[in-house]
This record gives sequence, C-alpha cells and structure tokens, in this order.
Amino acid sequence: MGLIKEPKNVDFTIKSEPWTKEELKQFRDVMKKQRAQIAKMKQLATKRRTKVPS
Repeated sequence: MGLIKEPKNVDFTIKSEPWTKEELKQFRDVMKKQRAQIAKMKQLATKRRTKVPS
C-alpha cells in the first residue's frame, strides 16, 4: 500500500466524540431490530429447505 498525500486545505485526521446515552440507546435499538430480522430470514430459509414428509 502506498501513502496518500493530503491535498492542501484538507485534514484527514478524525477526532470522534463519544456517543451520548440517547445515541447509544438508538443504536442498540436498531441493532436489535436488524438481528431479529436476520434471524427471521434464516428461519424462513431453513423452512424452505426442509422437505415435508408425505
């Protein structure tokens, strides 16, 4: 990998601020919904693969 030269008047240094409690709560809610949706999709996929005995 090569080095990236910074253009003039552009700063690639990022100083992130810690999340607030409200932001963390919102993020956790989103992640909970995504995990539930993924689990539901996996469950549907396994149901489709299994054969129903006649």
